[in-house]
Amino acid sequence: MNSHKMVKSLSYFSIFFAPILVPLFIWVFGEAKDIRHHAKIALISHLAPTIALFFAFSIFSLAHISTDSADTLGFIAFAGIISFIIFSIVLFFFNIIRGVQMLVQDDEDYYAAEYK
Repeated sequence: MNSHKMVKSLSYFSIFFAPILVPLFIWVFGEAKDIRHHAKIALISHLAPTIALFFAFSIFSLAHISTDSADTLGFIAFAGIISFIIFSIVLFFFNIIRGVQMLVQDDEDYYAAEYK
């Protein structure tokens, strides 16, 4: 098995054990262009739920300041939490699927499609 495949898939599979550190480390210290590309995508997909959670808390705080209605505030909080959960689940499965794709793809097919 090609070591490039392993490193690229490790970038995505690191969502299980070190979601931000491993892709960041591979992106900074990786030598091959394709490895750095996949590490960057994995890093973005691992950081996205954190950024989404920050925005959800910001919206919740602004809604709390701007409205006195408990119903409106509850709806905004519920919608934000549900959106965050769905977004996180989608990105989790995205990382698993991409990690498996990196392991099973054929190198010749990858380079032929990449450089056409």
